[in-house]
Amino acid sequence: MAFPAISAIQAGYKAYCVVDASGNWSKMATDITIARVTQAGAIPTDTFAIVAELMRTWNRAEGSKFAEILAEHVCPEYKCLIESYGKAQQIAKDGPETDLDKYQ
Repeated sequence: MAFPAISAIQAGYKAYCVVDASGNWSKMATDITIARVTQAGAIPTDTFAIVAELMRTWNRAEGSKFAEILAEHVCPEYKCLIESYGKAQQIAKDGPETDLDKYQ
């Protein structure tokens, strides 16, 4: 990761380093590499951030399909956010699921 990123910066490019897509033999080696590329001007990031930036906005017809693919293949935890959002939308539309208003 370090050599191509630093070379690209020296050539005048803006470099993003997808840290979790790069293997390393230890946490210390990863930390040192991130520090090195950052000092050189590169921007460390991760796969999830890059994929989300490629989507630009979720407010498109294909946004929900893209989010499903993201949850299945890149970040399984994202499915929790999708479910939470869907539930909030349902409650906003249909009202709460409880009958607590009868006990006030």
